[in-house]
Order: sequence, then C-alpha cells, then structure tokens
Amino acid sequence: MSTYDRKVLFSVPELKTRGWTSFGITTFLPEPDDTHPNPYYSKAGAPMKFWLTSRVHRVEKTKRFLAWRAGSENRKAAAQRAIMTRISRMEEAMEAVEIKIQRGWTDEQIHDLAVRTHGGNFMGDPGEFHWSNRTARNCIRHSLTNYEQLWKKINRGETGERAYEILRERVDEVVDEAYPQYIEADDRE
Repeated sequence: MSTYDRKVLFSVPELKTRGWTSFGITTFLPEPDDTHPNPYYSKAGAPMKFWLTSRVHRVEKTKRFLAWRAGSENRKAAAQRAIMTRISRMEEAMEAVEIKIQRGWTDEQIHDLAVRTHGGNFMGDPGEFHWSNRTARNCIRHSLTNYEQLWKKINRGETGERAYEILRERVDEVVDEAYPQYIEADDRE
C-alpha cells in the first residue's frame, strides 16, 4: 500500500484511542501491515506503522484480547485510584504538618538576610535586588521556615498542585502572624 488510508489502516495513535496500549500492540499485532516514512522526522525518525482495520477488528473480537482488555481496564482503574490516594495523602499531610518559623528577627536582620539570599532566591539569576514587603516575605518563607523541606515532599505537577497550595497558604499564614509588618497591602483585610 503506497498511501495511508484511514478507512483501511489504523496508526498507533488511532489504536491507542481505541484502548490499545503499546504492550497490547506488540502482543496482538506484533508486525504492522504497512509502514510509511515519518513526515516529521524523515531523516531520523522510525517509520510509522499501520495495521489493517479488518485485522484489528478481528483481533478485538478474540477471547484472549477481550480478557487482556478487561485486565488492562482494571489496571488503569487501579492506577487511577492509587494516584487519587497519593494526592489525598499529600494533601492530608500538608494540612497536618507542623509549620516551623524562626521568630524574633528584626527588620534589619531580615533585610540583611534578604540581601544575602536575594530574597530567598537561591537558584538561577535573581536579577536586580529590590527591597519590598514581598521580598521580605519570600525571604522569611524560604529562609526562616521549614517550607523548603516540606515542599520537597510534594510531587511536582498536577498531582501535587493542591498539596502545594495548602502548604503555601499555611506557611504564609504563619509568616503573617509572626511578621505582620510585611503583610502586603493587597493581603490586608
């Protein structure tokens, strides 16, 4: 076959939208019925693989495939439940964790610490230093609380998003209580 015909052939992405996985493809359809050069990576990319729709439909009706698909769906559901459990546990941990803060620092000490740490920005190019309530709060959060250690316990990305929000809100509340002079104007009630 010289050209890709959607009515006759399925591509890997199309199989995956039908519920196939890479493992399922290699198990039930080990050899493609056709290949075409990859239009996006023509010099370095592997050829695109295609399978006859009639062959795919035939395989999808077999007992062995149906049993695999049911197991695959169960595994996906279990994995999703595990992710939700992990998210919930991270959120609960951030709700319950003790937030520690070093109290009693003078404005001058906090300013000097902010200058040394560039407002708590220890990584990357911090740019020009500007002293403000926000700079002071960032410095206190990153240098005078256990925020950094707690943040490392949270997954990055979507699964840790709400846990991070909880942590940040709780730390900011402690910073506001310990150093109210640095509450930003927009934060005052």
